[in-house]
Amino acid sequence: MDGLWDAVVVAGMFVLRLGVPLAITIAIGYLLRRLDAKWQAEAWAQWETSQAQQAAAGPTPSAAKQPCWTLKGCSEAVRDQCPAFKRPNIPCWLARRQAEGRLPAACYDCELFSLKQVGQSIAS
Repeated sequence: MDGLWDAVVVAGMFVLRLGVPLAITIAIGYLLRRLDAKWQAEAWAQWETSQAQQAAAGPTPSAAKQPCWTLKGCSEAVRDQCPAFKRPNIPCWLARRQAEGRLPAACYDCELFSLKQVGQSIAS
């Protein structure tokens, strides 16, 4: 009977040593996922609100009506390689960010990027 008690104590210590930290880690992961989902929902609602406000604001400045390759005077060879030219339905800086994984330094000084930053946050 003494051996059975020893086995129960060893099993209990095993659960205490490994099971409790594992349960805490799983609980923290679950809570972080819920928090992330909440933040994503808030960001999406904020984005939709800003899109609705922009639509209600009316016309945008004249620079925003031109594609970036026209403003910069890019050659056809450069345009063919540019992600913004391949995806004209989204802002040029967003197309480059999605294609390259980061926003190029040249975009920070661009007039089109500055126009889009007013009242918006970059979400992607």
